[in-house]
Amino acid sequence: MGFLVSQRSSYGTFLVAAALLVGGGVYADKGSASNRSPSALEASMGEIQWGWSPKQVYRHLKKNIEESYREPISKTTDAIEEDRLRHKMAEEIREIRDSHFEFDGTPSAYDSGYLKGEFTQRNGESLLRVRTKNTQDYFFFINDRLWKRYRAFDASVFEGATFEQFGKALQQRYGKAKKKSGVFMPGTEPTRWYEWKEPRVLARAIDNNEFYGFYCLVLENPKTVARLGKLRKNRPAEGDADDSVVNLVAEDDGDDQNADIADRISGEIRRHETPKVDEKK
Repeated sequence: MGFLVSQRSSYGTFLVAAALLVGGGVYADKGSASNRSPSALEASMGEIQWGWSPKQVYRHLKKNIEESYREPISKTTDAIEEDRLRHKMAEEIREIRDSHFEFDGTPSAYDSGYLKGEFTQRNGESLLRVRTKNTQDYFFFINDRLWKRYRAFDASVFEGATFEQFGKALQQRYGKAKKKSGVFMPGTEPTRWYEWKEPRVLARAIDNNEFYGFYCLVLENPKTVARLGKLRKNRPAEGDADDSVVNLVAEDDGDDQNADIADRISGEIRRHETPKVDEKK
């Protein structure tokens, strides 16, 4: 599985982009007294819910992989091909399982990569990573409860479009957003982002193209975000970095929503290898 994919026609590529933005499955809103329909941002989480443990998320992802292989395995009559498919399925599952990483102060590539600022050390935080053909997803946990999903899009799928055009495509799917720029987290590089705020989900579409070569979409649980100051008891040793957002510039997005949307977004993702960790129970 790689991030570079073959080029598609402009129309076909935009359809792929739209499918990625929608996400899969149905958002489970258990415990709600109403039967309200989830927003498009909520629906993009699929069946995964805020508050799930790493084991719950892993089992869900494992189930999805197994289901994706069920039909190909059942249709093959070649024992060697069946064995190959089962081995490939097991490898994809193992990769997710082995990706579990705890931010316990151990130095890693995450400290200087594009996820810098999305977590803190020694505060009960961890992540799981899953790679697909067109995205790389990171599921963040604090005290073993899911509170954030960071999705890095394979920019080659959207080759040729600007961040503004990417933002327009997202706004057509998720609604009007605020366009901002500056330093989102102390200690990170200046960037641009679009921001959505809803009662059940916060979202940021971030321009990581200049430093890392891709665009991403971050979803967060507002309830957890509101409590980060209490949950993160161990503060970073250097500087006055905290959970606040430093906005150097805030801009209203006055772009015409009916303007043409580019079919592809440019760039090539730069991958940071994840260190090997012991298998978790």
